[in-house]
Amino acid sequence: MKIREATLEDAEAIATVHVASWQAAYKGIMPEQFLKTLSIEARAATWRKLLQAGTPHVLVAQVDETIIGWTACGACRDKDKDNNWAEIEALYVLPEFWRKGIGGRLSDAARQLLHTAGYSFATLWVLSENHHARAFYDRNGFAQDDSSKLIQIGGVQLTEVRYHYTLPQ
Repeated sequence: MKIREATLEDAEAIATVHVASWQAAYKGIMPEQFLKTLSIEARAATWRKLLQAGTPHVLVAQVDETIIGWTACGACRDKDKDNNWAEIEALYVLPEFWRKGIGGRLSDAARQLLHTAGYSFATLWVLSENHHARAFYDRNGFAQDDSSKLIQIGGVQLTEVRYHYTLPQ
């Protein structure tokens, strides 16, 4: 497996991972009908725009010619954080590759990229009910802080909690 920077040509593969991950990880958290209607084509169009814009920074995990995971990161979008703070905006791996170390390697690569870019700290938001992801971030050295927010997805209100990590100096 290798981790590399995403290119515009990766948009559909990133979207495929995005949709498959949401459908598996958020089953029982988000409405079933909403998850069933997620569209790879619509996600790919969004990813093409983001990749063309160059923000956020996207890394992909690839085995042979297949993208099996990705992470997106950049400057922190939270109003209570200054420019020393970065954010891991998303990290997804195809469900069949869960618990194989891929997510950890993507997380490490994102943190290294953010450290190299001069950030001191990283945050991320995770659904409070996503116990699988929360356990992953706990195992990978992130700590939950006291921040939470309500978001609307698929017609339901969900709570996200914030985690943080101190990047190496």
